[in-house]
Amino acid sequence: MGAMRPSHALLLAALLPSLASCERVSRVELEPASLSLHARGQAASLRAAMYGSGGKPIPSATCRWSTADERVAAVAGSARTATVTAAGPGTTSVRCTAGGAGASALVAVRIASRVEVSPPRLEIRLGDEPAPARLDLAVLDTEGRPLLDRPASTRCQDERVCRGDDRTQIWPVGAGETRALVEVDGASASVPVRVIDARSAAGRPRSVTGNPMLDVDKAFPAPRR
Repeated sequence: MGAMRPSHALLLAALLPSLASCERVSRVELEPASLSLHARGQAASLRAAMYGSGGKPIPSATCRWSTADERVAAVAGSARTATVTAAGPGTTSVRCTAGGAGASALVAVRIASRVEVSPPRLEIRLGDEPAPARLDLAVLDTEGRPLLDRPASTRCQDERVCRGDDRTQIWPVGAGETRALVEVDGASASVPVRVIDARSAAGRPRSVTGNPMLDVDKAFPAPRR
């Protein structure tokens, strides 16, 4: 058999990529295999890997993405990557189809519907060393099931009276009454707060009377010329 002509070799090299792209996809894998979302509009990514009959990856293969229920989650993607966006509470699946093969990822959307706060009322004493009072939360989804380990934001309507932190603690600032507001994933609750000033005379800020600059002038008199 004679040697392959250069022109034939070039033609074969040009055809190899197209032949590889025509290889049939026999298996699709998704990463991750499931998604958990907890707020409307929250998004996460899915990545697909496609393989031929011999288990060899086919990097040129592409997916057709679809969702089983758009009321729960929407999907938008091209090639091998897709973005899944939570639309409402529930469970659905997002599928990647490539040729005759495909794979699905489970998508669970659990949205906070109600926040229960205890105690129902706070009375905090402001001492010489400020100490916070803690609020205990129960966060429930749309079906009344508890949601655990959800981040909460806490603040006071009047920050001259108290302030909140990201650990559901309320810190006294000054005497008065206001409300503490707690929010988790868009669901919120509030409780009345009363702060009593229990600082000692030494712990209270000294009131300013007269002209304080006169005391400064007495302590540091101007040099005589």
